[in-house]
Amino acid sequence: MQIYIMSFTGRGIRLSEKIRDEILVEQEDYEVHLYTKYGKYQNLADTERKIWQKQEQNAAGWKNQVYVKETIYDWMRARFEQNRKGNKTAVIWIGACGIAVRAMAPSLRDKLTDIPVLVVDEAGQFVIPVLSGHYGGANNLARLLADRIGAVPVITTATDVNHAFAVDVFAKENGLMLTDGKIEGNVPDSVILPAMKICEEENLIVPDVIISARYPVKKLLLNQVMDEQLEVKAHTEPLWLVPRSIILGMGCKRGKSCEEIEQFVLETLEQEQIAIQAVNALATIDLKKEEPGFLQFAEKYGLDFLAYPKEVLKEIPGFFSSSEFVSQTVGVDNVCERAALAACQKEEPKVCCDSSENQKKVLLRGRLLLRKKAKDGMTLAIAEREWSVRFDET
Repeated sequence: MQIYIMSFTGRGIRLSEKIRDEILVEQEDYEVHLYTKYGKYQNLADTERKIWQKQEQNAAGWKNQVYVKETIYDWMRARFEQNRKGNKTAVIWIGACGIAVRAMAPSLRDKLTDIPVLVVDEAGQFVIPVLSGHYGGANNLARLLADRIGAVPVITTATDVNHAFAVDVFAKENGLMLTDGKIEGNVPDSVILPAMKICEEENLIVPDVIISARYPVKKLLLNQVMDEQLEVKAHTEPLWLVPRSIILGMGCKRGKSCEEIEQFVLETLEQEQIAIQAVNALATIDLKKEEPGFLQFAEKYGLDFLAYPKEVLKEIPGFFSSSEFVSQTVGVDNVCERAALAACQKEEPKVCCDSSENQKKVLLRGRLLLRKKAKDGMTLAIAEREWSVRFDET
């Protein structure tokens, strides 16, 4: 995660350095950048600035304070934009809450893409997560920060103060997608978790708000859900948590555009009643690893792009829609179905009986939901990886 610390005074600068030096530098997955709007800092001579940054000069690889010339609105907007492009970002604002709120207000969109923003007073007495406390991780970062600098974490989210089930935290920790993100300010009456598989633990208690349903869901009635026992239950505006367990296996003629691929995929998903949010990866044969349409489609929807050699595809067990023409052309009788299942494989350690060395065995952890479908020089198959969720003891 990229963490950007903004300060406005000399005292704020010193606190930002303390936060970096004594706390965040110990977190290997954090990269810290220091910024300031302190006017005096802008006018310091080089020799004076070195005095301000004595610790920084002695620490190889640490970046100096950067004076921010643009407005706080533009600076904050840039942080939001880089997070939405896939670069995890957080902001620690050393100053007044009101300034932070005004700076980020024009950039706010939704809880799934907004960045975590924390406010710390210049005296280092309080750490306040003001945005993306759960889904973005601001609450946890605030607790870490407060613990290390001796401050008080000011946590205001309802599920924390009431010790209630936090659906957005649960979703994030288990790699689930919120279908619409519309849970601001309240807790949904019910949370629908499709065909879930729970990790077995002693004394496991599943929150009452969780309901299990089959997935893909066929002919779901409004405000109703069918659980695993096929009983119909009515609910008010349930929230769907979608596991990213769906794999698209595809083949195509050279030169198919992203638009053609997108139309084919989306219409097929709609027919199968599978949410696009559930799709994790696009898989194909390595001969298509540079296919522009595949690359653009995967990037547009944030999918992993997996390309397998024919030797791997040939080893996938099962019965497939074979084609002699495809076999002669690419060296394997089927691309889309085999590639979809190849992405469901999982390596596990295997101890050999006649050797002290550990080897790995490859297990197939998935199933085909849709066999080969062809359209305009494209083929598509859909597989589902095995998946599971885990609940905390609380």
